[in-house]
Order: sequence, then structure tokens, then C-alpha cells
Amino acid sequence: MVVGVAVGSGVGAQLRFATERLHARARERRGLGRPSFPWATLTVNVVGSVALGAAAALAARGVISSPWLTVLGIGLAGGLTTFSTFALDVVSLARDHRVAHAVLDIALHLALGLGAGAAVFHILL
Repeated sequence: MVVGVAVGSGVGAQLRFATERLHARARERRGLGRPSFPWATLTVNVVGSVALGAAAALAARGVISSPWLTVLGIGLAGGLTTFSTFALDVVSLARDHRVAHAVLDIALHLALGLGAGAAVFHILL
């Protein structure tokens, strides 16, 4: 179990890093500098919510076992998602006097993260 969670979290963290790099390269190709909104963080947190919702539904239906839910939930989804970066993004936006962006980031995380995770859970259940 410990090894499974470690591998899952490593894969999740690498996916998070790759997502950030893809967003950065897309900005560079367009000649843009610093991102105006933390899209990469929002992306990984919503995808992680979907992954955890799917794993929880599959476990509830008996399709996957409880250990797999742990590996996918704590490992993969835990390594992929990042509350700490989300919190820092919101604080940084507010500090830069971009309060509307900070509020939008919070609202999108709640609406999309909770909404997508709950939706996939109910669809698969």
C-alpha cells in the first residue's frame, strides 16, 4: 500500500509539473510573460477532483477495491492536486491588487472542482 501511494503521488506530482510546463510554454509561444491567472493550478485541481470522484464511485460500486481507492485518491489525486499553490495564488493575486481575479479563482475552484468531482461520482455511481 505504501509503495502504491508513493508511486501514485509521484505520478501525480509529475503530471502537475508537466501541466505547469505546458502552460508556461504556451505563454512563451504567444510572447506572453507572467500568467495573468493561475490556469495550471485550476486545471490540475479540477482534474484531480474528477479522478477522485471517479475512483470513489468505482470503489462504491465494487469495481475497484479499497486499496486501489487509497492509491488513486491519496496517491495519484493527492500528488496531482495542490491546495497550497491554490492558496498562494489567491494571496498573490490579492496582494497584487487583483482582488477580482482572486475571487474568480476561488469561485472557479469551488464550482468546477466540487461540481466536476460530484458530477463524475454521480454519473459513475
